[in-house]
Amino acid sequence: MGECENYGVTISRFGDVDVLDVAQSLPTPEIGDNDILLEVAFAGVNPVDYKTRQGLGWGAEKFKSQFPAVLGFDMAGVVAKAGANSGFAVGERVAALSFDGGGYSRYAKVDAALVARLPENVSMQQAAALPTVGVTAYQIIKQAKLQAGQKVMLSAPAGGVGHILLQLLKQHDVEIVAICSSAKKAWVEAQGVSEVVDYTAITTFPDVQADLFIDLVGGDSGVQALAGVKAGGRVICVPSIHVPLLQEAGDARGLQVEKILATPNAADLTALLAMISNKTLQVDIAAIFAWHDLAIAHQQLETGRTQGKLIIAL
Repeated sequence: MGECENYGVTISRFGDVDVLDVAQSLPTPEIGDNDILLEVAFAGVNPVDYKTRQGLGWGAEKFKSQFPAVLGFDMAGVVAKAGANSGFAVGERVAALSFDGGGYSRYAKVDAALVARLPENVSMQQAAALPTVGVTAYQIIKQAKLQAGQKVMLSAPAGGVGHILLQLLKQHDVEIVAICSSAKKAWVEAQGVSEVVDYTAITTFPDVQADLFIDLVGGDSGVQALAGVKAGGRVICVPSIHVPLLQEAGDARGLQVEKILATPNAADLTALLAMISNKTLQVDIAAIFAWHDLAIAHQQLETGRTQGKLIIAL
């Protein structure tokens, strides 16, 4: 095939959305024998993206030595080139979660071990919206080791990770207590949860005696919600930067506060795509932006009010 003309969005420093540089021409990545070159059709936009852009967390540590860096960890498209040992063929429809980034460009180099084939009835848009939130939710369920009859409390149930996690929790025999705002209460109640705590309508968090609290928010909100966990209960805190804060707050009541960082791999993503295919899981796409409007997508996501996932079209 001919030379691939690459373009995308880069950052050369950390900061506000004005550090997102629209680049009409970028070098096309060179791949090795165990890689594919993915022609990206759609890419997911996640909180880890804007936090990295701001210079926060593990993403900033990783990319600060790679400027100009291309972020974007969720991607779906077509194999443009396939390494000799990749196991893939040019033209296959695939998706990947890669913490090496590249999703915010037309062509991305991806380790073949992270790449999953798309079932015929799964769209590129669905596949691009799924990887980070899906793999995170799937691995939270694994780490939780749920037992029948447990009461599980979940924050941000309408967000990216939350709406996938809510569906996965409903596949287990557990009671679900969802924490949300009044604006999203009706939607959350319609999902069939056992109880809803409207955090905008309370002054003291109720003691719901949760066995497990899955905290997708962290910070002061996470600390306040600890009051709903029974003494000696467990907490899985997804924003890892807030784990020490919750550990300190929960120590007196013997709460076991754990962190989780999703581990990209093809097997988990393949399992999730199969659920999308057989209609046992649905990924909610809130909006699709043009790639050069990525800054608008970041700004919308930073409001914290997005329901479902944002993706960009490359």
